[in-house]
Amino acid sequence: MRRTVLWLLAAILTLVLTGCGAPPAPERAADGADWDEEWVTVGGVMGVDTPEGMTARENNEALAASGMYYATWSIGEGEPYTNADGDEATLYDDQVYLLLGGYKSEEEARETLAQWQEMAQAQYAVDETWEETYNGRDFRIITYTFDSGGNPYACGASAFGTYRNYAVSVELACREEFGGGAGALLARFLGNCHYAMP
Repeated sequence: MRRTVLWLLAAILTLVLTGCGAPPAPERAADGADWDEEWVTVGGVMGVDTPEGMTARENNEALAASGMYYATWSIGEGEPYTNADGDEATLYDDQVYLLLGGYKSEEEARETLAQWQEMAQAQYAVDETWEETYNGRDFRIITYTFDSGGNPYACGASAFGTYRNYAVSVELACREEFGGGAGALLARFLGNCHYAMP
């Protein structure tokens, strides 16, 4: 099920990253608003006000020492799923994966982001690509279909952006029978992302 983000996680193993543990939640967002304790704080840099209808699932800071943070959200009731390798997981109508990587410089974050985009373009059957701004951050958006018969998801959308010296990737995967529209769901999620005051 998680093959949709394996290319991102594989990229982690090939990069030298910075960081030393998960920092505390900030006091204020970059737009001047107070940091809300209800937000899912990722890496002490991003705060996600979980959109209505979505459920926060994971906020994995196990990679924090290397500067990487990973969180997931879902829509719909989960059901058991076993992939071709025999791995068991819970499958949802829609799954959101957020990957945040901290680097030594803004230039390194941009270079890494470019690599992530290249991998996504190579892995998916891309339908559309465009630029969009959410909460003051610029993102490159792609929508696509999965051409692997072994993937339980049919379509998806991804956003790639940076914040200071962080690379940000948000991937949304939808099952074929789910009619929410991957691009629209991704836009709703990105509109609920906040960033720490520098």
